[in-house]
Amino acid sequence: MRLSDQSVWLRRRHLLFFLVALALMHLSQLMAKNDDLLGNWTPPIEPPGSVIVTSLSESASGQLPVGSAAQAPVPPATTVAALSPPPASVQASGTEQALRQALQQWSQAWSGQAMTPYLGMYASDFEPAKGLSRSAWEQQRTQRITSKKSIRHDMQNMTLRIDANQATVHFTQLYQDERLQSSDQKTMVWVWRNGQWQITREFTA
Repeated sequence: MRLSDQSVWLRRRHLLFFLVALALMHLSQLMAKNDDLLGNWTPPIEPPGSVIVTSLSESASGQLPVGSAAQAPVPPATTVAALSPPPASVQASGTEQALRQALQQWSQAWSGQAMTPYLGMYASDFEPAKGLSRSAWEQQRTQRITSKKSIRHDMQNMTLRIDANQATVHFTQLYQDERLQSSDQKTMVWVWRNGQWQITREFTA
């Protein structure tokens, strides 16, 4: 082999060795970085109550991280129900709030000419004025109320007195339809029966 050919061959051989050595160094650096990443890995941050399984061994151990779903049992619904007030149907006596609500419903039924709820607020033993029977009084009230084009009914200066299951109510009654406008002093006697206030007597002066 000539000297010039030998020199070229040696240079190529040295270059090949240099490239191989450079590739090995680069590969070793990549492996070192992967080891560092694996050693510093931490699970992602999850909201409280989540369970993160990082391996089969952790999931098989049955241990849950702090804040997991293993919490105190929820009290039964009966505990909450026991603290709730009893329904009106089982209350021993009516309250003033319930009486005021009944008075508003009675006035609104009259103004709205809604005869079924209006008549339904009078007790079965209601005593109509002027000696009328219950059926005759209902017919008279139905004819008088439904024959009007519109009715306005208001109550002012109301006073209430509740004694056990009976209440007496005094107020100024303001009535108006398309032909009549009046202001009267009205007295009503209500009784708490079957879980609701009902009218037993009424007087207008």
